[in-house]
Amino acid sequence: MNEDAAKILLVDDEQNVLKALSRILRDYHLVTAQSGEESLLLAKEIEFDLVISDYRMPGMDGVEFLKKFIKLQPNAMRMILTGYADLESAQHAINEAGVFRFLNKPWNNLEIINAVAVALEHKRILQENKDLADQVRRQQALLKDQDTILRALEAEEPGITKVNWAADGSIIINEDEYE
Repeated sequence: MNEDAAKILLVDDEQNVLKALSRILRDYHLVTAQSGEESLLLAKEIEFDLVISDYRMPGMDGVEFLKKFIKLQPNAMRMILTGYADLESAQHAINEAGVFRFLNKPWNNLEIINAVAVALEHKRILQENKDLADQVRRQQALLKDQDTILRALEAEEPGITKVNWAADGSIIINEDEYE
């Protein structure tokens, strides 16, 4: 496994499901848990790129878990895996826990692999957008600072920041101003 491999948290109360998903997703750094409570403890220690949670688990269901998980790790992508697919449950999961994808049991291995790849790519793009927005904010602040300096210079020495440029890029000096 690549050290840069995405970290994925798999949450399901059925050990066989965790083993099957672990085989399918073996190219990633996987951490498994059998309950929402256990998963939340892990989320306090390890930063995950993606979490795939069962919808129906004893104690804390998948949506309840993900609502708590999102407070700990808002940038991690979230998926629900369930054998009880209905539209209302899917809408609830998406609206309440910001679920990126709703996957059905039994699953198609290729569907799981593709869904994980798409989720991780989406996370990468979101992070890239955030980084670019941060860069733009930093550059805007720098431009604002430079503008403030130019305004101060202009206030102190009127005309100092005004340059007349020729078409060839040279500076045109008006000799009348220096007499």
